[in-house]
Amino acid sequence: MNDSFLLDNQRKRREYSLKHLCCFVMFSFWQMGFIYFMGPALNIDGRTPLPIDMDNLTILIAGCYVLSITYMIFLPRYVVWAERVCTLAAIATVLGLFLPLPDEILKGLIYAHVFVCCTMIGFETFIIVNFLSEKSAIYTLTAGYGLAVFLIALVQNDFLAITFPVFRVITVAALLLLLIFTLRLPASPKACPRYVRKDSGLVAPKKLLTGTFILVFVSSLMGVSGPSISAEVRHGVFVTYFVDAAASVVLFYLYQKKDFHPFRCISVCVGLSCIGFLLMYVADFVPWISYISCALIGFGMVACQMVPLYGLALMKSYPSRYLSPTIIGLALVAVLVQGGMVEAFRSAPSMLFLAYAVVMVILAILYLQVEPYFLYTMRRKIPEEVQLSAAEPVKQEMPEQEEESAPAAETLSADSPFAVLSKRELEVVDLIARGYSNAEIANVLVISVHTVNDHTKKIYRKLNVHSRLEVAALANRQKESYIEV
Repeated sequence: MNDSFLLDNQRKRREYSLKHLCCFVMFSFWQMGFIYFMGPALNIDGRTPLPIDMDNLTILIAGCYVLSITYMIFLPRYVVWAERVCTLAAIATVLGLFLPLPDEILKGLIYAHVFVCCTMIGFETFIIVNFLSEKSAIYTLTAGYGLAVFLIALVQNDFLAITFPVFRVITVAALLLLLIFTLRLPASPKACPRYVRKDSGLVAPKKLLTGTFILVFVSSLMGVSGPSISAEVRHGVFVTYFVDAAASVVLFYLYQKKDFHPFRCISVCVGLSCIGFLLMYVADFVPWISYISCALIGFGMVACQMVPLYGLALMKSYPSRYLSPTIIGLALVAVLVQGGMVEAFRSAPSMLFLAYAVVMVILAILYLQVEPYFLYTMRRKIPEEVQLSAAEPVKQEMPEQEEESAPAAETLSADSPFAVLSKRELEVVDLIARGYSNAEIANVLVISVHTVNDHTKKIYRKLNVHSRLEVAALANRQKESYIEV
């Protein structure tokens, strides 16, 4: 495994202060706040008399997703510049709304504003996945999103009356803060990660990649379905986003003060959300339960916020230029699927709640299958003494007797269960805990699949485990950051 390649990318990641990350999340506030403000009457911001064609808007949004995906694939090293240009364009279009312009021009400015906003959705994920350190990413997705989601809950206007003139000023302020952050991002093409090529010496954990992408799709489906269901309840959107904001801040506190990784809470949040959808079905008979349902759905929204963190974890093992575009592509598919589900259950809305509950069960099961691999990959540290090079020399398979006699890594504590393993077995364990199959491990270590199978059986016997998930879970319980020699 070419750790020098991965170390080079690790060194390029940047840490930012919480105040600057709060500027970054103004994008989410601007995006969702704008949508909720304009939505109810199908007019510009829902408060002005200019009609917006929602069919045109849907086509425009889909086109924006496709444009951002294409840009990230072919021009990944210039995403920061695109983010800056789009932010300036967004500021220009919203400033136009302050002017006494003809109705048709104002409508054009709104369409342009939505175009820029939706194009930047992909860039936001790209920045988290490719540029932020793990700590900064978690701060963004917990404390930062907690602030952004709370502001979204306010501007959606259930309790606090916000007029259009006030909303324009808020939008300009949010975009100026976002611009401040984009100007702090490294714009040089060399600051972008090194992406895998045929000569990179890296092997893709295909099953983990596939499982993660399915997880991203189901999470995105939850992310668009949750608010749409809550919107059917008076004050429901406010309750959902307020709980989302509160839970996000709690996760930030647990991570900062207790070193408790947010990944460990996702399955719980998804489970609570599943109960929320089931209670929404019951709310047809007991209306007040709908508010409890909206609150529980809010916990599920927290889990959906963590999607960029899945991409960051994968980038630590296999930095592909297609990770961020795939995540955004799956989000677009989720939007389309959710629209199809709403149409399919239009005559029986209560059945839609049950369908979403089933989706949440699937999401929980999928997540539990990948959580140990994510946790191990995130905590795994590449040793700084690795020398950077274009590619590492190919490893040669040691004779079997040498492998058996080679002691475990000296960094392992005496009471570690992995101390009984040979050096080669530790290498195999490290790759298992990162989500690699036996065939992929054989490719990485340049040994036969049969040999890997033998090592795996011995590892199971020595560690008294029965599955790859148990191996990864055991690795996560160790004090060492990772157990490779």
